[in-house]
Amino acid sequence: MTHLSFFFLFFFSGFISSSSSNNSVDFNPLQSFRSSSDPAGLLSSWDPETDPCSGSWVGVYCHNGQVTKLVLEELRLNGTIEALARLPHLTVLSLKNNHLCGSLHLLSLSLWQPHLKLLFLSNNKFSGPFPESILHLRHLHRLDLAGNQFSGVIPASIGILLPHLLTLRLEKNLFTGEIPGSVGKIQSLVDLNVSYNHLVGEIPKNLSFSSSSFIGNLALCGNPVEDCPKQAMPTSYSDKKKKKKKKKKKHWILILFLIIIILSISAVLLAAFLIFMQRRCRTREGKGDRGSEDENPKGTKEERLVFFEGCEEFVMEDLMRGSAEMLGRGVVGSTYRVVMELLKEIGRWRLPNVVSLLAYYSSEDELLLVFQYVHRGSLYNLLHGNRGPGRIPLDWSARFKIALGAAKGLTFLHETSKSKLSHQHLTSSNILVDEDNNALISDFALHQLLAPPTLTSSSQDPIRKNTSKCDIYSFGVVLLEILTGKVEGEGEMDLVKWVQMVVREEWTAEVFDIELLRCRGMEDEMVALLQIALLCLTPDTKCRPKMSVVHKMIEDIKDRRLRRGRGSFSPSGNDSSNQSSPGISDDNATFTSGRSS
Repeated sequence: MTHLSFFFLFFFSGFISSSSSNNSVDFNPLQSFRSSSDPAGLLSSWDPETDPCSGSWVGVYCHNGQVTKLVLEELRLNGTIEALARLPHLTVLSLKNNHLCGSLHLLSLSLWQPHLKLLFLSNNKFSGPFPESILHLRHLHRLDLAGNQFSGVIPASIGILLPHLLTLRLEKNLFTGEIPGSVGKIQSLVDLNVSYNHLVGEIPKNLSFSSSSFIGNLALCGNPVEDCPKQAMPTSYSDKKKKKKKKKKKHWILILFLIIIILSISAVLLAAFLIFMQRRCRTREGKGDRGSEDENPKGTKEERLVFFEGCEEFVMEDLMRGSAEMLGRGVVGSTYRVVMELLKEIGRWRLPNVVSLLAYYSSEDELLLVFQYVHRGSLYNLLHGNRGPGRIPLDWSARFKIALGAAKGLTFLHETSKSKLSHQHLTSSNILVDEDNNALISDFALHQLLAPPTLTSSSQDPIRKNTSKCDIYSFGVVLLEILTGKVEGEGEMDLVKWVQMVVREEWTAEVFDIELLRCRGMEDEMVALLQIALLCLTPDTKCRPKMSVVHKMIEDIKDRRLRRGRGSFSPSGNDSSNQSSPGISDDNATFTSGRSS
């Protein structure tokens, strides 16, 4: 009997030693959750003898030996989730379609704050007020609490504290009160549903979603559901008076602005006309009745329009008679759009991905250049203009084609001039885009040919040398704008330094523009283009590739896609907003290859 007791004691101590050998910080919280919430035994693969990151635990996904994703859907789990709040590295938690319960109002989620991006708790039995601790998850992109028993008001600060939300699903709960106005300030929000609650009041005017996002709230009114009755939204006499004054003030400001524009255009046209007439008189006085070319003094330039091959000719009077519209003012000079009948036939001769120079007018005092007009405008406006509700995003297919076309155009210009000329001011504003998303390089070498020497260095290149390698650095910045949707030179940190920091921290998925999240399956191509951009931004100019090499690398991305048979660059036609609940793959947190899980 003594020997038998010793055997059991030895066996039991060996079991303890084996279990305690698992030092993972995730092991105990997961085992605690399993013991309290898995009566059906569907988590039997969570063997205490194995590591959570061994690959055998169902629904558990790891990165660098740490549990970063937990997906346990439709497993008839019940109980609470307090134990899971002790997992410090979670980026994704999905517990949809179970029987989990309890109030989350007082649950501390401080360990989730640094990493959690996706939180799906829909179709369970959670209750109580809106969980205040969720408002501190500053990196949260997707929040789905639909189909529970949450009650009380939606926190007024939700749009301020969670400014990066793409999804907010609160439908089929017991929420009361109004929809907070701060929800309308979440510019990234693409999926909103608060239907079938007990919400009241007017829907914020800047929430441009369909009526299905708001139905089932009998006291909720405003666009896109029924209009609010006038008595439901009382306005004092003083408020009406203030609104009337504000409207009147805006009206006068608009009139003043239009007057200034008209006067400016008139002044430009008048000045051009006077200059032309003055020079015409001088020419007649100096030459009499148009003498021979020998009568021109040496060193004076011939004041006439010079046309390039393939362009239909017109006279200066036609150019001056046309109505002019200022398109922009730069360091070198101002750009106008001149409308006249003969210009409609111009532009048949074009270079690949380069804005065509149609003609020039040269005199002793000025040089007038005539370019083709590209109706759609610049890449800068397409990327950064009108961000917010109602904007039509520039998808990945268009962005990639623009990047490829711009690389092709810049390569052509560098090789044609044998690298003797460079752009020296390449930005997204100097890349025009036509109706077919073809990129056209404009203003090539104008700084080098026309501007004073002090203006010829690239403001974006830390080396500040006047070579084609500066163009490659600037092209890398343009690629970052295409990938991130951010504006170079705005924000607390320089765009290049911010991207390099994010990539260095292995959070590459954070780099990409939220508008690109709709383009599923293109993550590898985005990462490949990002690597090319970083190569262009190498501080040492000797290590930067030639523009022809950059163009070839972007072409290789397209060729690899064609070899894999992945179809077109167009994003998937699936719209997560039409699903009952968004999926895990809807967010960039699922990227692989050197990124967070």
